Amino acid sequence: MTLSRRISLLTIFVIAITSLTIALLTAFSARSAALNQVDDRLLEVRSTASASDDPVDAILTDIRLIESGTVAYLAVDEDSPISLLETDVTPNNRQLPPLTERRLSELQQMPDTVEGPLPIRLTAIPLGDQQWLVIGEPIDDIVAQFQTQLLTNSILAVVVSILGGSLVAAGARRTLSPLRRMVAYASAVASGRLDSVLEPDSPTREVRELQTSIAEMVESLKHAAESKSQSEADMRVFLADIAHELRTPLTTVRAYADVLAAEGPIDSEVRTRAQQRIAQESRRMSRLIDDLLLLARLTSTQLGTTTLVDVASLVGTHFADLQVLDPQRRVEISTESCLVDGDQALLERMFANLTSNVHRHTPNNASVIVTCTSGDAVRFTVDDAGPGLDDDQLRQLAQGVERFGSRRSGDRHGTGLGLHLVSSIARSHGGVATFSRSSLGGLRITITLPVALGGR
Repeated sequence: MTLSRRISLLTIFVIAITSLTIALLTAFSARSAALNQVDDRLLEVRSTASASDDPVDAILTDIRLIESGTVAYLAVDEDSPISLLETDVTPNNRQLPPLTERRLSELQQMPDTVEGPLPIRLTAIPLGDQQWLVIGEPIDDIVAQFQTQLLTNSILAVVVSILGGSLVAAGARRTLSPLRRMVAYASAVASGRLDSVLEPDSPTREVRELQTSIAEMVESLKHAAESKSQSEADMRVFLADIAHELRTPLTTVRAYADVLAAEGPIDSEVRTRAQQRIAQESRRMSRLIDDLLLLARLTSTQLGTTTLVDVASLVGTHFADLQVLDPQRRVEISTESCLVDGDQALLERMFANLTSNVHRHTPNNASVIVTCTSGDAVRFTVDDAGPGLDDDQLRQLAQGVERFGSRRSGDRHGTGLGLHLVSSIARSHGGVATFSRSSLGGLRITITLPVALGGR
């Protein structure tokens, strides 16, 4: 059963119960008021007749006591009462059943209705010797009016319930139509149609806020799904590059191993070259595996014990080594004391990767400018005058899953994970590494790390 139908049926039920209750109360109140008027008249007649020496004679002779339709009976020894007054109604219709002494005593205390062919309201006056004067007034018109009013009010209650239920049903359908659209929207999203649109058009503020919240939640899910899809695509590319990096040295090792395993004499020079190449490619695979293990550790665990590290000292050491490796390269170093709380070995690895990247992927005469400053954070910047990267390559580098060794130069002997490790090490220390174009024309790498608490 739908919510609108449930609300409509509940409303009809409430209106019906309320209307019927009002109808019954109205009909019974009207009957009670009419009976009270009859009782007042009967009590007045009884009071006047009781004050007389002969109540029966007073009833028969004093016309002031007799109202139109008033009846009087004489009850003796629990026999059928004898009518004393002539009425317009056939006496058989007004004939009373025998009344007991107890019943007559009750009528003396309070007027009451006696059922018969036609209902009569009676009161009684004791005359002695087990004789009673019974005075009454027919109430058949009151009973008929009560029944008519009860029927009319009940019909009106039913009509009001139907009309009220219809109006509520129409209003409920209109009010709940945004909820039906939300259900359809949720079903569409559940079936995978994340491009579905839900407009917050409900006239009710709470429902409109719910529509907005659901639309925002689905939009977040959509972005998460897109990010997941992009991450999966990038991971596939990453794994393909790793497979390529492993396949190349493995192919070389297998080829030279086949040479060494061939039957027959092997030239000593060929043997020496084969052994050197196998050792070289084995070291290359070891570096690749070490890089992958380090990446896995950085993404799955937090830093252990940290120490106070002077980044300026590491910068000076590693870029001084770069100047030794490339004597023709102009390296400008500008640093100040830059203290961070970090892992000494990881930070050493980060700066080693940076200098290795410059050494391998830029011409040996390309200038390098290195700066390290400390303020609210430690900022390290290296600018090179190498070939640089285009915008697409910079975007892919920022994602950290694309191999860039082959794009920086023709050198195919790097693992392709150097800059990715730089970003991961920076993130593990609560910092960030960004990549952009350098004013020298090449690549600018900026690393921002939190300053050590004791260095502020």
